[in-house]
Amino acid sequence: MKTAVANIRLTPRERDGIRAAVQRACRETGAVWRRVVVFGSRTDPDRRGGDIDLLIELKPGGMADAFRLNQRLRLAIEDELGEQRVDLVLDDGTTESVFPTLARETGVELWSNT
Repeated sequence: MKTAVANIRLTPRERDGIRAAVQRACRETGAVWRRVVVFGSRTDPDRRGGDIDLLIELKPGGMADAFRLNQRLRLAIEDELGEQRVDLVLDDGTTESVFPTLARETGVELWSNT
C-alpha cells in the first residue's frame, strides 16, 4: 500500500467529506469501520478526472447488512460531496473477492480507526 496521502487527487474538503460520510453511515447501520483506502486513478497525480474508488475495511463480522451500508455510504457521500461517481468496496474479512486485496496493494490509506 502506498502511503503518500499528499499525492492523491482528493481535495481536503473531499477527504473530510468522505470521512464524515463513513462515520455517519457506520453509525446509522451499526457497522464499525477500521480503515478507509482510496485506490484507482485518484492515487495517480499524473491522471485527470475519474471516479473515486474507496475500500472501506470493517470490523470482522461487523457487516450484517452490506446492501444497507452500501446505500447509506452512497447517500452520505452525496450529502457531503454532491453528486460524484464513487465505487465502493466493503470488506469485513469474510468475503472471498479479490477486490479488497487489490485495493490494499495499490491504494493509499486515508484513515485508520484501529
